[in-house]
Amino acid sequence: MVSPLDWGLGHATRCIPLIRQLLRLDFEVIIGAEGRAAALLAREFPQLELVAIPGYDILYPKGSGMALHMGMQLPRISRAIRGEHTFLDKMVKDRRLDAVISDNRFGLWSVKVPSIYMTHQLTIKAPPAMALTEFFLHRMHARYIRNFGECWIPDLEGKDGLSGDLAHKRPGPVPTFFIGPLSRFIAASPAAEKKYDLMFIISGPEPQRSIFEDITMQALSSGRHKALVLTGKPEQTKNQVHHESIEVQPHMDTSAMQAAMLSSDLVICRSGYSTIMDLATLGCRAVFVPTPGQTEQEYLARYHTEKGHYFHLRQDKFDLDRMISGSKGYEGIKITNDEHLLKERINELASRLDG
Repeated sequence: MVSPLDWGLGHATRCIPLIRQLLRLDFEVIIGAEGRAAALLAREFPQLELVAIPGYDILYPKGSGMALHMGMQLPRISRAIRGEHTFLDKMVKDRRLDAVISDNRFGLWSVKVPSIYMTHQLTIKAPPAMALTEFFLHRMHARYIRNFGECWIPDLEGKDGLSGDLAHKRPGPVPTFFIGPLSRFIAASPAAEKKYDLMFIISGPEPQRSIFEDITMQALSSGRHKALVLTGKPEQTKNQVHHESIEVQPHMDTSAMQAAMLSSDLVICRSGYSTIMDLATLGCRAVFVPTPGQTEQEYLARYHTEKGHYFHLRQDKFDLDRMISGSKGYEGIKITNDEHLLKERINELASRLDG
């Protein structure tokens, strides 16, 4: 079973290449997900069984106070973790699962089968005003990871990694393996003909997803830019066009989204780690607008701006002209990834199961 966390769609999208590799090795894959993550993976793999595992249903505040808001949700998150652990134990018994791969879902482990935890952040960034708590957040995260047999990190080992301190600052508490960046896209051939001035990829948990969409549509209302807006709603199918220069789509399948990104002069999006892996695979230029209060995205936006890869701007400073001018000089990055590290880990897992 493969099960992604339900915070936005990034965890689900990076499970796509993982599932593809498992299928190539003749694994029977069951997807554990709910909501938009389930809708996305069901569209990518309609032939696979999908079981509903309730997510953590995290809500972000509209304004400040992220730490307090998250703290108030901890009891509900803890109940969800216990619930998914109980659910998995029943699945292992009833369905005779051979293994489980959990993308950042703390409760999906079992002592009865190999349990793999996949994450890009061994270190969880604390808010600036609470920087001293980062070590304790790391220890808390490590305590959950220790329930698993091993940890897979979707990044490259060493200084060229895409995740910076998140995966490289501290060692993992269990055997830890870098499996290379995971993108659902295929490395691009020569540059495509440009169709859009701008492509906006709207994503993330509510209500910040809707806030980002509203800001985007208001900024584009002048009609000065030919733009594609992807609203991140795979459960919807109806396309909308708000203006002759603006195309709005709720979701695109993998091939269509790759073509759209390659035919856009500039991508404006959240700085989620899965999005960064996609951008680096395709070599697209981008501007990041990190989700307010999401420390991981705020860190990754700063990190890649300091590296000279991508320009970023805070959501409360949203200014389309400044984004376009600021992006000049930031050409993005391009990685080559043949997924050999991922194949090695899956082959090793298969050999253990066969033995």
